Amino acid sequence: MKLLIVGAGGMLGCDVVAEAQRRGHDIVALAGRTALDITNLSAVKACLASHRPDAVMNCAAWTNVDGAESEPEAAWRLNALGAAHLAAVCAETKAWLLQVSTDFVFDGTKGSAYHEFDPVNPQSVYGASKEAGERLVRHSLPSHSMIARTSFLYGKHGKNLVDTIVRAAQSRPSLTFVEDQLISPTSTVDLARVLLDLAADPLPGTYHVANAGQCSLLEFARFIVAEAGLSTPVLATTFAEYVATAKPAAKRPQVSPLERRMLALRGMDTLPHWQDAIRAYLICDTPCV
Repeated sequence: MKLLIVGAGGMLGCDVVAEAQRRGHDIVALAGRTALDITNLSAVKACLASHRPDAVMNCAAWTNVDGAESEPEAAWRLNALGAAHLAAVCAETKAWLLQVSTDFVFDGTKGSAYHEFDPVNPQSVYGASKEAGERLVRHSLPSHSMIARTSFLYGKHGKNLVDTIVRAAQSRPSLTFVEDQLISPTSTVDLARVLLDLAADPLPGTYHVANAGQCSLLEFARFIVAEAGLSTPVLATTFAEYVATAKPAAKRPQVSPLERRMLALRGMDTLPHWQDAIRAYLICDTPCV
């Protein structure tokens, strides 16, 4: 297929491009706002009219969660308005749109993993802007759009917590992580593969795409330290203590693992366990950015 990838220079976008190339797709890779400003409707119309893709994959997003609280207009323009522009123009050109979203659309109070049919209740500007992007895409393009929610991404082409933990464990006497915040860590390599699977066999709807299993941030950090061959102690703190001490600008969901119900129903839930994904990441010799 002819695939237009928006945000192709980002951590996820780089792996989507690599996977699409591996599969032999005809790719238009747009990296950065200079390549395509999706907040500019005229620019989006001109781009899709020129390239006429079969599908558009939107990997572009405002992802600075705390920064969105101080710059809400910028976050809303990119995450909501930009998604709306892509959906509206895809409706005109008959292209599919695959919109990447986030677990931050949930409030984290369910107490267990969220599936695709759970009600959303974002608690931050970032989460609210991404959820608005979802709704705008569904409204403009109900029969030719897919929403792919993911969680806690890491990859070789951007800054991420896995690399941060390894570096910190090499230089500090100990680390401290939250023991009661539950997540679904997700490799951008595995996410890119499933996104391309969905693009190749499209069916409208919302999909949760995250590595199998779930863990606390404490378990996540301890596993990474051990797999990196380090012995740095990783100490426990609570979510409440973290919030009181760090005072993050944005409210985060405390328990937001993602259940992949739609992928399972379609027989497409092939993502490896998060521990296997971490092992694969750590032994990969691709340089980190």
